Amino acid sequence: LIGRNLDNNLNGNIATTISNQPNVGINSFGSVTSKPVLRGFSSDRLLITKDGNTMGDLSQSSIDHVITLDMTEINGIEIIRGPKSLIYGSNAIGGVINTTINGNPKLRVDKFFKKIHLGSESFNSGIYGNLIFYIPIEDYQINISLNNRNTNNQSSPIGRLDNTYSQTSNYKIGLTKYSNNGYINFLIENFDMKYGIPPSLEGHINGVDIGLIKNTFQFNLHKHVSIYNFDQFDIKYNFIDYEHKEFENNLDYFSVKLSRKTHNLKIELNSSNFILGSEFQFNQFLPAGFYWTPKTDELDFSVYGFYDKQFDGFELLSSFRIGQLSIIPEKYNLSFSNLDIEKIIDRNFNYLSYSLGLKKIINKFEFDTWIMSTMRAPKIEELYSDGPHLGSYAYEIGEPNLDLEKIYGIESSLSYNSNPFFFSITSFYNYSPYYYQMSKMGQCDEEFIPGESHPCAGEDFIEWGAGSSGWLYKYRTQGVEAIIKGLELNLTYHYKNLKVTYDFSLVNGDNLQQELPLSYMNPTKQILNFEYTQRLFNYNIRFSKIHSQHRLGEFESFTPSAKLIDIVMSYSKNNHKITIQLKNILNEEYYNHLSKIKSIMPEAGRNLVISYKLFF
Repeated sequence: LIGRNLDNNLNGNIATTISNQPNVGINSFGSVTSKPVLRGFSSDRLLITKDGNTMGDLSQSSIDHVITLDMTEINGIEIIRGPKSLIYGSNAIGGVINTTINGNPKLRVDKFFKKIHLGSESFNSGIYGNLIFYIPIEDYQINISLNNRNTNNQSSPIGRLDNTYSQTSNYKIGLTKYSNNGYINFLIENFDMKYGIPPSLEGHINGVDIGLIKNTFQFNLHKHVSIYNFDQFDIKYNFIDYEHKEFENNLDYFSVKLSRKTHNLKIELNSSNFILGSEFQFNQFLPAGFYWTPKTDELDFSVYGFYDKQFDGFELLSSFRIGQLSIIPEKYNLSFSNLDIEKIIDRNFNYLSYSLGLKKIINKFEFDTWIMSTMRAPKIEELYSDGPHLGSYAYEIGEPNLDLEKIYGIESSLSYNSNPFFFSITSFYNYSPYYYQMSKMGQCDEEFIPGESHPCAGEDFIEWGAGSSGWLYKYRTQGVEAIIKGLELNLTYHYKNLKVTYDFSLVNGDNLQQELPLSYMNPTKQILNFEYTQRLFNYNIRFSKIHSQHRLGEFESFTPSAKLIDIVMSYSKNNHKITIQLKNILNEEYYNHLSKIKSIMPEAGRNLVISYKLFF
């Protein structure tokens, strides 16, 4: 997504922005916390990066943790799959969502450049603004970015959802020194956000407030070199200091504090068809308050490579990443209700991920296929959690004996391109002998009424005495044998000013161990889009059919289908651009299968999104 395509889809979070792409779902706890799901994969089975760099937040560890990314600072979004994804991490079986950010030192200007981006959306009375300045001074350039965004409680066709507000500020300044053969860049960034988690009878009846601060220091060295076949050399260092506090609604003291300090160093050699690099990352996880996961250090070192070679009419793609992750938990002053303290030990994981792909073009046909084997070490929470998670309304229990998660995948696609027609079909199949799930341990079928005794009092799948209501459902990490497979189809007709696009996508997941569907799979989706361009104007009308989800994992509930209509209009002239999105124009009441709160409230109703950009 770049240029007009990005502007026509731009929303308040990255998940909603790319949600019209095939097999992309939205995992959410209210719109503020929305996260993308790619082909059924979520959490850290997919990676989200800023100019190829780690985010450094805790968004992949829990549904209530936001992605610390302001959409107004994004110039482009690319979904990377196959062999090249391993240069970003070992566990990208679902893909990599790489964002291109304003202020990238690769962009050099020869005069003072200014950009203003203003916008609003109606379903949460949101407003936002972004100012960017590029200031060249001889061989130097100063880049400044100022972002603010405020939203109120989100609305739906049946009313407003309490405590879903957000307040965000993001300030960034970078200094770059250019030379004939490269540049040196320094960047400092502050991201500050406050947001709400809606109330629930299964957790906190008044909701939860969360405040986070992320400070980043970044150093980049880029040189043009001549070393064997390599012509570029890069060193990137990131220090990220992240702190996240959870408050019971309207209280001024935190119940939980989660801090993470990240040091990330990447050294990389590049050529037009070869990448070779190494990465070292040191994380310090520092919880406090009513949260019993131990303080933990993580050390991760890896070497990776990617090679693209033309061979006898074929294009051969290959990649690898090999490394070791050490997880070192604090072993004193521990207190657990469900875990054995003796099992809280240091863990070392050696991993190897690799991929091999092939591409062949014959006249107007293109055939692509690749295989991939990935390994993922368990997260700290998956190993050592034993306590209530305030923001997710769950009592989470880890499994200290978890092994590496292994997933083996194959993807094949066939496309035909003959103007004005384009056609492509893609299939994928992924098998894991050991697939991690944080699964609910039970479900009370009778309704709980506040002030009365719980209808399932005494059951083992509930942690009694936790949460503001005195109980929370228990969730436990387990590894299961699983298959995730799917299909994607694209048809495009482009003639003169008219472009018609049809996308069909489905994904199915199966828990082979329990002979049940896997939980949290995005439903089948069809999108038909008509686009017409006339001089300075661009018009789109989009029809979406979200199928019902009847393939249900344990304790999941059925989600009905929905039909949505969106209209998008844009006007661009010289250095001005206005985009208007009218989403869900029929105010359809529809539910997101991957929403944590679908039992409380449907998704957004009619929503007017307006964006204005000025470059000068």
